[in-house]
Amino acid sequence: HQRSVSKAQETQLESLGEKLETLKKQKNVLKKILKALNSGTNVDKIPTKKHDEKKLTEEATKAVERAKKLKEKAKTNEEKIKATEADEAAKQKKRDVTAIKFKQAHLWEKVPSKDQVAKRIQNWNSKIAKMELDIKHKDDNKEVSLGTSKINYMDPRITVAWCKRNEVPIEKVFSKTLRDKFNWAMAAAPEWEFNGKIADE
Repeated sequence: HQRSVSKAQETQLESLGEKLETLKKQKNVLKKILKALNSGTNVDKIPTKKHDEKKLTEEATKAVERAKKLKEKAKTNEEKIKATEADEAAKQKKRDVTAIKFKQAHLWEKVPSKDQVAKRIQNWNSKIAKMELDIKHKDDNKEVSLGTSKINYMDPRITVAWCKRNEVPIEKVFSKTLRDKFNWAMAAAPEWEFNGKIADE
């Protein structure tokens, strides 16, 4: 089933593309760090983390807690508006901290060893490969409504029986709404099979 591509999907794909570019740049930085460590030159110029992530995280958490207290105490409209603004600012602070962590995730507090850098380059290779695959899947499926056949065309007993046979929690496949809708199918035995002949009779 086809569906039109939503603005949210386009934004998500753009965001993933930007993250992928950042990971690739970080990998290049790691390669330069390893080169510097191997040659023993410019070791003093090796970049390290600029921001204290722990401190920033604590500040953001405290801001969220303060905003929560303000919301609970707020009685007048003015207080409610102030509380909402504080809440938005705290959430933005959390987002900023996440962005900072991501931007300097490839670096260390102090100059690393060659082994540490080599290991991190391997990690970054895996991250890049995984993200490229994620982007490909999201892009390939952006015009496909994956839930339609599950809801409209497939006998839910097939899914229930398969889940029971393979010990997969039904919650992983059917949302609460679908579990309620297909309540009649939940009693299907693990060995239940769809019989086409019976269906055609």
